[in-house]
Parts: sequence; structure tokens; C-alpha cells
Amino acid sequence: MTFMWTSYLESICREYAQWWEVYTLTDVAGKKSLQQRQNISPLLDLGLMVQTVAEEKQRERPEEKVERLTVLEGLRKYAPNHVLLVGRPGSGKSTALARLLLEEADKVRSGENGQIPILIELRYSQSSVLDRIQKFIHKHHPTINIDKATLETWLRQGKCLGVAEPRDESFTPHTSHTSRTDVACNVPTHTPHTSHTSHTPLLLLFDGFNEMASEAARQQVRMFRQDYPNTAMVFTTRDLSLGGDLGIEKRLEMQPLRSSQMQEFVCAYLPEQGEKLWQQLQGRLRELGETPMFLLMLCSVFGYNKVIPANLGLVFRSFTQSYRSRLKQDVPVDESSRRWWDRLLQELAWVMTNGESKTEIMVAISRQKAEEVLTEFLRGEVEAPTDCAMRWLEDLLEHHLIQVGDDGQISFRHQLLQEYYVAERLLSRLSGLSDYELQWDYLNYLKWTEVVALMLGLVEDEGLAVRVVRLALEVDWFLGARLVGEVQGKFQERAFGEV
Repeated sequence: MTFMWTSYLESICREYAQWWEVYTLTDVAGKKSLQQRQNISPLLDLGLMVQTVAEEKQRERPEEKVERLTVLEGLRKYAPNHVLLVGRPGSGKSTALARLLLEEADKVRSGENGQIPILIELRYSQSSVLDRIQKFIHKHHPTINIDKATLETWLRQGKCLGVAEPRDESFTPHTSHTSRTDVACNVPTHTPHTSHTSHTPLLLLFDGFNEMASEAARQQVRMFRQDYPNTAMVFTTRDLSLGGDLGIEKRLEMQPLRSSQMQEFVCAYLPEQGEKLWQQLQGRLRELGETPMFLLMLCSVFGYNKVIPANLGLVFRSFTQSYRSRLKQDVPVDESSRRWWDRLLQELAWVMTNGESKTEIMVAISRQKAEEVLTEFLRGEVEAPTDCAMRWLEDLLEHHLIQVGDDGQISFRHQLLQEYYVAERLLSRLSGLSDYELQWDYLNYLKWTEVVALMLGLVEDEGLAVRVVRLALEVDWFLGARLVGEVQGKFQERAFGEV
């Protein structure tokens, strides 16, 4: 059976040419200068690192050495036998997959030895894994038709049994940036015509295992992995406690940025103010800056108001406020819509995080569900709540911090943003919660840990902050110790006294 992959590969090269934009939390034309958008790209070019994580049974064997590799080296090395990439929120996992997707697509398109890459964003998985693979292929090559039997055959063998048409030498992805390393964005046009071999390996990139909506969905992915051991696969997850390790032996852990990497990025993003920002990044804030997305947010906030917030919760608040201010200057939007945006985002985040059970979280919902949530929220507050919900949701999708995925599902641009808006909502409810409600509805569940941590940075009442820490210590000592470090600095002494 003959199969043409060229159009698929070229589509990926076009769409992901500016791979660094995965870090961009906003999607409004004109919000960043061209120079600033380009300056985001050196972050991965600085060489994000991973480190192998030893199995429990191996930790007593000194001959088992811990490896340190660049993230792409590590993924390529261990993907054939399946690898799990673990990292803190915002550490660059999704961006690493985006760049690997681009580089592998360009390799095969250029006639080099490579793998046909396929990206599966698990947060949007409302259907089977096979369906998601087909949808991604069809997105980048709408005219092909792959039946499930053929796809299953390829997956069992770990390679597609087809050939691609000769490479189009005239094709060059559109990008205005040239990387300092081996970036596949600017593709050379002098490569000779090459036909791809008829046995090209497949590479499946599964992003966000921890973001799946239910244990049943996660179990489907586990079974899929076991069914196709010959196909190279990469999985990313935030925390092994959120869904487990899928039974994958080899794990790679994202490593924090070094001081030299942080300083280089800060000065590249803010050429005139970067050194001043760097000198002010001390203590806890410098620790936050070791995570790429937080460092980017710190740069964005400092570039706008020349002030560094004291903790992560305040960083998010300043980031969203400065974004809203810039948006007001540049984008004509109905003022009645704009006034409701924060409350609408909080309501969406609240409903999604509460989910359908005490332990599960939704990171994506259907447009219909989102409209229903906002309609109910606006009922009794505005005239024609259904119409307002539909129009204002469209405004948010067009101008704000939520997006529509390939399957029509709506999500926040990053799970951290969802957690921030939930934290703001929980903060508004905090004083009205009984000790029992706070412990058993929130502190007792893992999915609320990051939310409560963000919220504590926003609490301005010392008594409330200390109360949360005390109740957390009663639930779990490790949780309480974690939350002590999240309260505002002026409350730290009393909070530590609880420990």
C-alpha cells in the first residue's frame, strides 16, 4: 500500500515553525513586539536538561548512574522503549514535545532518517487513542483516509508501511527567527530530491497524562501503551501521584534552569531592563524563575509595571491584570463584556476543577457546557443571560486566556491559569468555610493542593492564612509543611509557629 506523507510533514513544519510560542499564554495580535516574541525562543536553545529517575529497586545499586541529557536527547534515546517525562508545572514539557514534533517531521521530510511524529494532547481525549491519532493526521493531511485496521497494523509493527512522494524543494516554513542551535525552522532548500523509505518508524507524543479527565480514560492509555510495545512513545505528566507512571520503566525528570540560563533569558527578553530585574530576583522568586514559564511571566510583569510581585499568586494576579490593561488599550471590546471577564473565568475554572467527582478535575469542557455554566452564573445578574453567555464566551476565546482545541473542547491556555482563577474564587469563599468544609472538601484532596498554595499567596488576613496552615497540618504533615512556605512573608513567622 502506497501512502503519501509529504503534505502531512509540511503542514507540521509550518504550524510548529515557531515552536517557542507554546510558552505564550496569550493569543492577541500585537500584544508583544516582534523582538519580544523572538526573544522567547532562546529559552529552549539554552539547553533544558533532564535527569534519569532510578527505579526503587535500583537505588541501592551504585553502578546505576544517573544520566543528565538535554531534553530532546533524552526523549530520542529512550522513546523506542517508551519514556515518561516528568516535570513541575511550566517546566517545558509541552514545549519539548512541540520541538521534537517539528524536528522529526523535518528530518523525514528532508529525506533523513527520522520518525513520523504524531502529537496526542490528552487533555482533549474524549475519544479513543486511535481516534485521536487519526484526527491529528487528518488535521495536517485532510485528504488521506487511514482505516483503523491499517493504523493498528502500523502500530503493532512500530512503523508505517508506505512511501511518501519526493520532497518539495521549494517549501520553507514561514518564520522570522533563526535559532542558535540545530533548529529545524529554516529548512535548507538545496537538499536533493529524496523519496522516503517504505518502512518509516512512528513516534507517538502523548502530552498531559495528569490532565486526563478520569481514571477510566487513563486506563485506556495504559492499555494502549501495552498493546503496542514496538511503537516509540513519549508521555508527559506533572506528578507521578496524579495517575501514576503508566508502568514505564524509564523516566526523565525536567531539571531547573541554572542561574546562567535564567540571567541570559532575562536579559534577552528585556534588553534594557533585564539586568535590573535579575538583580532583584532573590530567594523564593529566584527559585520560581528556575521554571521557564514562571520566568517568562516574571519578565512580562516586570516589563509592564517595573515591579516584582512577592509570590507566585501575586505574579499570576499581576500578569492577568497587566494583560487586561494592555488588551483594553489595543482591542475594541464591549465594555459590559470586559467587566465580567474575571468573574466568568473564575466560574469556568471553578466548575472545571470541581469536576464530576471529588478526586477528578476537568481541564477541558465542551462549548455547550461552557455556555450552560456561564448562563446559569449570569442568570438574575444581567438581561438575556443566554445571549450574554454566548457572546462573552466568544470574546474570551477571541481575546483572553482560554482556547478551543482541535476537537472543539475549551480549555485554559495552561492548567496553571485554571488553578489561578480557581484560587481567586476559593479566596473569596474562604472566610465563609467552616474548618470541616475546608479540610474535607479541599485540603483532603490532591487536586486542590496547587490551588490552595496559590491562594495562600493572595491571603491578606494573617488569621485566615495561619488557619489554613493549621488545618492542613491536621490533615497531613507534608501538606502543612508545603503550605507554610506559600503564605505571604509577613505571616511566615506565625505560620512556622504552627509547625
